[in-house]
Amino acid sequence: MSGEPNDLLRAAREAANMTQGQLAELANTQVEQATGTAGAMDADYIGKLERGIHRWPNRQYRAALRQALHRSSDGDLGFFSTRSRAATVESPRPPHDGGDDVERKTFLRVLTGSVAGMAFADPLGAFVATALPGTPPRRVGQAEVDQVRHLARMFATQDHLFGSGLSAEAVVTQLSTSAQLLHGRVATELVRQRLFSAVADLADIAGGMCFDAGDHAKAERCFRFGVGAATEAGDWAMRGKALSGLANLAVHQGRPDDALSFAETALVRADRLTPVVKAVMHTRHARALGLAGPHRETDCLTATGQAQDAFARTGGDEPDWIAYYGPAHLERDLGRALLHLAVNGGDHTAAQAHLVAAIDRFPQQQSRGKTLAMANLAHLTMARDDPNHAATLGHNALDDLGPIRSDRVFEALRQLRIAGRRHRTIPAVRELNARIDRALKPA
Repeated sequence: MSGEPNDLLRAAREAANMTQGQLAELANTQVEQATGTAGAMDADYIGKLERGIHRWPNRQYRAALRQALHRSSDGDLGFFSTRSRAATVESPRPPHDGGDDVERKTFLRVLTGSVAGMAFADPLGAFVATALPGTPPRRVGQAEVDQVRHLARMFATQDHLFGSGLSAEAVVTQLSTSAQLLHGRVATELVRQRLFSAVADLADIAGGMCFDAGDHAKAERCFRFGVGAATEAGDWAMRGKALSGLANLAVHQGRPDDALSFAETALVRADRLTPVVKAVMHTRHARALGLAGPHRETDCLTATGQAQDAFARTGGDEPDWIAYYGPAHLERDLGRALLHLAVNGGDHTAAQAHLVAAIDRFPQQQSRGKTLAMANLAHLTMARDDPNHAATLGHNALDDLGPIRSDRVFEALRQLRIAGRRHRTIPAVRELNARIDRALKPA
């Protein structure tokens, strides 16, 4: 399953007496010979494959690794498709009165278990398993709901400003504690729905923070739990938010089929989403379409237009958790949606314009969102043959990094470093690459 070490790949590499970096370089050469375009693998990417973070590289990479390691099939290297993990949320909502308690719990287990096939059968049970046996359920009221909401916003603020390197474990611990409230006794059905919605909010934030900290297996678990809790609450906006988190994670891992399944499931009932939430869902869909390749470029552009149209419709009764999302975030997400197409030969002007607008619109103080946009713009500029300007942009991103600890930002810097390889004879690029190496070096 995803997250388990890929011992077959590691053993094959060690049998070939190669380091992870040497394997990456050899495989990149194989990709270039086969396609005319150099591969972008590095030691870090091979490490992620061996740790099981990625289980299904793209077709060219799989072929190159098979050839480099003299293996005849993907299975010989421990690769398998994760497409079967596509999200399917087709179960009906539970009745407003909660129905029979056993039926309700069965519904929740089946629902959360069906949201893309978790490695464990009962996500809710896994989170609340620490409850002491025989302990009578505590009484839960609006005060507890408000406390969970407050904790969610506190962690979200920390995440938006600094990333999640130091906070991911703390938020998962808090989620485990808060999830135990779901077995408590509530006074009314309304309180119960609000409780599930609040815990779903915290689960989504925990998923995002684990993602940002580089713990993808735990991030996936939190996002899936969030989908189940939000569905139980009848909170369509939060359900979409958690599904979009799974879509972003799949994009980051290079799984376009799964990314599209999650993003499109988030939009199944778009009529129930407020304008800003709908805009966010469309940007996630656009990003998944961009990753799918040039044959989905028209669909990607359509999705970015739908995001802009939705965002322009003001006056919706937006949920509190989306209050942070403003024009700068929209521009960043639109630019990132077009980034994969742009760096691989597509029209780069729109992606560039969106990222420039995002940087201009973000406040001057340091934030993960602004730094991520800067790193993405530098990567795009380096890939599209303006290396000196890209070096300047890259230095700006590093200047803005400050206390931010975000695997997503670090990954953007790694991509900038890879794009700069073919310009390494340029002094400014060499200086930037050396600085990136220092920034990415573990403390």
